[in-house]
Amino acid sequence: MALIRRSAASLAALADTGSVAELMFEQTLYGYGPRPSPGEARSWSRSIPVLAHDLVQAGLGQVEVLLEHRLPLSSRRVDAILAGRHPPTRSSFLRRGRAQAME
Repeated sequence: MALIRRSAASLAALADTGSVAELMFEQTLYGYGPRPSPGEARSWSRSIPVLAHDLVQAGLGQVEVLLEHRLPLSSRRVDAILAGRHPPTRSSFLRRGRAQAME
């Protein structure tokens, strides 16, 4: 289960409003897990807009971005997973960040 799942273009537009960290914070409070630390929220507000805009600038605005994805049967989560199609027909996935335990 991902905390947020959107296209890179949609995530970049959300980042332009400055509300990515707030949305993630709200989603966390609605059953995802423990309250995020101020440092984690700061990290979200700094890194997610950069990731989203880099993807859009690279022509990958259609790529699906899953943020803070919880791994199955585990308390660990991955920062970001990118999912899309690699021309011409293969599906491709990229995981960013190392899995970390939720406290």
